[in-house]
Amino acid sequence: MTGFRRRLVLSGLAGLAANAALAALATWLIAADLVRAPLPHLLVTLLATAVLGGLSLAEIPMMVLAIRHLAAEPPRSGGQALVLGLNAFFVFFAAVYGAPVLLLTGSLPWGLALCALGLVRLAASLLLVHEFHTSDRI
Repeated sequence: MTGFRRRLVLSGLAGLAANAALAALATWLIAADLVRAPLPHLLVTLLATAVLGGLSLAEIPMMVLAIRHLAAEPPRSGGQALVLGLNAFFVFFAAVYGAPVLLLTGSLPWGLALCALGLVRLAASLLLVHEFHTSDRI
């Protein structure tokens, strides 16, 4: 495994850890009854899950292409750090879609399912983002 690949995995895992922390915080707030869900209706839960889940899934190809584009450029000052930071943020951001479902509807299964899309994001970045090689030049 190359150095870039290792750092890409580590940045993705850091994003996944942040994702899990936000999901755990939102779950704890609901489970401990510190926050009462203002919209605990099934229809609202399904609608919020469909909209936020659709946004989360639609964002994956766009972000992977953006990260691939940045990673395919020749190494320059801060370029690789930008790729790794963006990768971590990309994986984490699934929790930004899941936490509102948890906090607004109190639905743990649906909210945590949206947070779990961080795993799909991590897999997408690991499968589709590659390091720049001098042979990649046109």
